[in-house]
Amino acid sequence: MESCNCRAKVTACAVPVETLIDRFSSRGKITISARICEVDCTANNSFISILYGDDLNQNNSFVFKSAAPGIPTCEPVSGGGVGIILTAEGQASGVNFHDMAILSNIHFLHETIIGNAICSISLTANGRTFEVPGCIFTNSENKN
Repeated sequence: MESCNCRAKVTACAVPVETLIDRFSSRGKITISARICEVDCTANNSFISILYGDDLNQNNSFVFKSAAPGIPTCEPVSGGGVGIILTAEGQASGVNFHDMAILSNIHFLHETIIGNAICSISLTANGRTFEVPGCIFTNSENKN
């Protein structure tokens, strides 16, 4: 049995963000929590969750949870650190974003020259899209 190698535990709490909801500008606060593991670990070891509260339309607010996201792609970043790219299927709870959801190609930058960040957040549920262009700088720590 392979051991579970978890690269990082990542958190960003109540960060103000400019967003795109179905390509229209919006804004709100986002909280992201994730534990990113390199091999197929149990749901207890690997997870990602997102809580988003929209300032302009509360119907766009949601919670996304994935207890067992896919195995990430890890790539070295120029200048040091690693880029971790992950796609996850999970459950969204909200008015406009609900039921099954897909978080596509989210990028976690870990120990890079610009610090730790979460970039390219894109979630699709019920034919609706939620995007955070750019990056959110985070607290990140190594945890195995």
